[in-house]
Formats: sequence, C-alpha cells, structure tokens
Amino acid sequence: MIKNIDKNIIFMGQPGAGKGTVAGLISHESNLVHLSTGNIFRSEIANKTELGLKVQNIVTTGGYVPDEITNAIVKNAIERLRDENKFFILDGFPRTTAQAKFLKSLEGFEFVVVELQVDESVILERLSGRRTCSQCGAGYHVKFQSPKQENVCDLCGASLVQRPDDTPERITHRLDIYKEQTKPLLDYYKAQNELYVVDASVTPEEVAQKVLSIVTKSDKI
Repeated sequence: MIKNIDKNIIFMGQPGAGKGTVAGLISHESNLVHLSTGNIFRSEIANKTELGLKVQNIVTTGGYVPDEITNAIVKNAIERLRDENKFFILDGFPRTTAQAKFLKSLEGFEFVVVELQVDESVILERLSGRRTCSQCGAGYHVKFQSPKQENVCDLCGASLVQRPDDTPERITHRLDIYKEQTKPLLDYYKAQNELYVVDASVTPEEVAQKVLSIVTKSDKI
C-alpha cells in the first residue's frame, strides 16, 4: 500500500550511508519524489537553462558553484513540485548552515531532517567493495552483490573496476571532509530541535521503514 506523506524530508549522512538507496525505496513505497541535487543540476545543464549554462561554465573550469546559483536551482525545483501538490525527499541539499537558513526562509514547505548514521568501518566495507563494469557501468559488490565470475560483468562480460574514490584512503579522506563541513549544519538542526538520527547500518529496507515511521509520527528525538 502506498503511504501518503504530507511532509518533505531532508536526507543527510556520510558518503556510503545509503541515502540514495533509501530515498529510492521510500519513493517507491510512498507519494514522495526523490529529488537529488546532482540530478537537478544535470537536468538544468542538459536543458541548457540560464542557470544550467552558468553551472556548466563553472564546473568546466573546476570552480565552485556559489550558493546563489545552487539556491536558485533548488528553489525552482521544489517550488515546481509544491505547485503540483507533490512532496519530496531532498538529497544533497543543504550542505551548509547558510543553505539551511535559505531553505527555512522559503514559504509553503515543511521539512523533516533525517541523518542516516553508519559506523565508519561499515562504510569502508560498503564503498571499498564496490565494483563497476568498465563497459556498461553495471554495479557490483565483492561481498554483497558479487558477479558470477570474479571481476567479470554478468551482463556484457567486460572487466570490473574499482572507482578511484572507493579506495580506503580516499574514503577516509571523504569522511573527514564530511565531518568537518557538516558538523556546523548538524549542530544548527540540533539547536532547532529538528534533527532525527537513524541507524543506517541495517538493511536499506529497514532504514526506509524507520524513516517513514519518523515522518508519520514526527516525534522529536
């Protein structure tokens, strides 16, 4: 049975916490639309919108997309959904306290902020074990979703590779950056008594049910 949710969710969590997977499951089981900021940016660029062209120029030169552009793109996307009477899961925004305050300033939105927490050892196992087909891009995992033949894609027979970002050293570096950049944002939501924390070390299905339970009850932790 599809659950009808009348609130929007902000997902936060370390790389490898499973935000995208859990958001997809919740979207499938409810009326919520999974809104990934990465996908929003790619859509703006593909459609050659004014903001999309600005982003493309910045990204191409290796620059950082300023808040004024990021905020405008997100605002346009979520207002379109609101005007269609749709609710959503926001994945990848906000990343800073300034962005969080901008989001709070928008009228007509109610958000539930959820942080998916996972022990770093679990994240290291999850991410370092990922493999991708060098030809078709199919995803595998050496422990949780291994191919029939070691290092060979089941679909096209090409070799599997590990992404550079999925080495233990790079993963640890990304986690350190996340902690450094996100702590002020988490502290901000904690101070507002708006942060829910979910143990995401269990299966994605269990995490999705925990999040749905929080959203429907909305009891502060």
